[in-house]
Amino acid sequence: MKTNPIEDDLLNLVTLRNRLAELGYADPEYDEAEDLLLEAEDAFNREHGSFLENLLQKLHEAHFPGQEVLLPTAYMAAVYRDSVVEEGAYELPMDEGILVDWELSDRSTRKAKLVLVPSPVRWMLFDGEGMQCLWSMEEPDRFRTPQPNSAENQ
Repeated sequence: MKTNPIEDDLLNLVTLRNRLAELGYADPEYDEAEDLLLEAEDAFNREHGSFLENLLQKLHEAHFPGQEVLLPTAYMAAVYRDSVVEEGAYELPMDEGILVDWELSDRSTRKAKLVLVPSPVRWMLFDGEGMQCLWSMEEPDRFRTPQPNSAENQ
C-alpha cells in the first residue's frame, strides 16, 4: 500500500491533538502530550510547510486578498472527531480553523473559516452555511472557487 507522507504526518498531528484535548490541564501527562504535539507540529511545518504554504498563498490571493498566510498547522482544528456518517472522515465544529474575510465576486466580503483536514489532505472553507473544499490532494492541480450559500460542495 502506497502512503502519502503529508497525509501520514497530518494524521499523526490529528491523533496528538485529539489526545491533548482529552487531557485536562491538571493531568500529569498533559505537559508531555503538549510537548509531543508542538515538536510534531514543528517537524510537519519544516517538512511540508513550503508545499502547503504555496497552496495557501494561491488560495489567499484568489479569495482572501491582503490577509497573511500563516503556518499550515495554524489552520488545523483543535479536535477532529471521527464521522459517524462516513468511515475515515472527520466532523468539525464550524468554529474551527483560521478566520478569513472571503472576498465574493460582487466585491462584498463574508467571514469564514479556513481549515486543514486529512483523509485526503484538503483545505476546507466553513462559512456558517456549509463547508466547501477549495483544494484536495486527490486533485492537486485543481483549485475550486468557493460559492456563497452552498450547503456542501466537496
